[in-house]
Amino acid sequence: MNCRLLGPGALVLFAVLVTECLARNEEERLIQHLFKEKAYNKDLRPVEKQGEAVVVYIALTLSNLISLKEVTETLLTNVWMEHGWYDTRLSWNTTEFDDIDVLRLPPSMVWLPEIVLENNNDAQFQVAYYCNVLINPEGYVYWLPPAIFRSSCAINVNYFPFDWQNCTLKFTSLTYNAKEITMQLKEELEDDKSYKVEWIIIDPAGFTENGEWEIIHKPARRNTYKNIPIESNKHQDITFYLIIKRKPLFYIVNIIIPSVLISFMATLVYYLPADSGEKMTLSISVLLAQSVFLLLISQRLPETSMAIPLIVKYLMFIMVLVTVVVLHCVVVLNLHFRSPSTHIMTEWTREEKDNWIGIARTVDRLCLFLVTPVMTAGTIVIFLMGIYNHPPPLPFEGDPYNYLEENKPAPDPNPQI
Repeated sequence: MNCRLLGPGALVLFAVLVTECLARNEEERLIQHLFKEKAYNKDLRPVEKQGEAVVVYIALTLSNLISLKEVTETLLTNVWMEHGWYDTRLSWNTTEFDDIDVLRLPPSMVWLPEIVLENNNDAQFQVAYYCNVLINPEGYVYWLPPAIFRSSCAINVNYFPFDWQNCTLKFTSLTYNAKEITMQLKEELEDDKSYKVEWIIIDPAGFTENGEWEIIHKPARRNTYKNIPIESNKHQDITFYLIIKRKPLFYIVNIIIPSVLISFMATLVYYLPADSGEKMTLSISVLLAQSVFLLLISQRLPETSMAIPLIVKYLMFIMVLVTVVVLHCVVVLNLHFRSPSTHIMTEWTREEKDNWIGIARTVDRLCLFLVTPVMTAGTIVIFLMGIYNHPPPLPFEGDPYNYLEENKPAPDPNPQI
């Protein structure tokens, strides 16, 4: 009678709850077996012999290139740091544990290789969130924690704002040397063909493009250093490279175009009549405007003496020319307003005032024909240097390999069924 009142739906729910409880009990029994019966010690490396090295596979998935702060030379990235290694002490027979094929555990329960970002810029070595590790019956441990890394990136300001930068994320083990763990790039298997993931992984569905920087190359390399002893944890590292090019539209619209237009306003000084009294006002106003642009640029760049940015070279070039224009104005006004009250003049000179005005006009025209071509040619040459500054076609000089995802084995067009 009670069963009839419960109905078939309630019976199904009861069966599901019982199954979940049994599965949970099996997981508890498996954890009991691995950590207590087998006396698992997370402080010991997962090797059978002391001389063996644990192979740790590394990959990096980029979710967002957040920013590159030139002043502090800091690259801010949002990534997923992929780790994988074998710990045979955590293997089990699935038939003995209700066919459990994956075990999820907190990372604090298992041995970790303690791989950190070496070139961090904020002394924060840890990942953002210690998510669970996944363990399969063969003892393969897979860990994919998210992280926001602040890495140091040496900025080359020579061609700013038409520049490109080569930033790196260098990973090494904080605790173990090259004799204890071997760091390798992640290996994938596709159609029975294995290949190394020698690039930063970018998932188009989960990647947010940066508005200022375009990613040109994203290779990954395992580096070993013969001059550093193998007993040191700095003997090996996995380095991910981000070769990025600046999108200059913001600087072209907000700084370069206004600066060029204001610069050529200086040539209008030569069209103003000396009697207007505005020659000096206009030329000095242009000089002050260029000083403001120079101040704005200096706030965006690191304080370095290694190179002078291209835009600063242009502003300095214009400031020198405008200074020359100011000196020309002084000479022209001096000639135009010559009189016995301002200069010692002979009788003949006093009678030739109109000639002095003509000389002033001639100097004006001569300076116009000298300054305008120089300003035009200098502007074109300086900015052409930046426009033709392109990143290299390949990531590494002398290495013909392009480290692209397209290099992975192509799928078999005629798979055997």
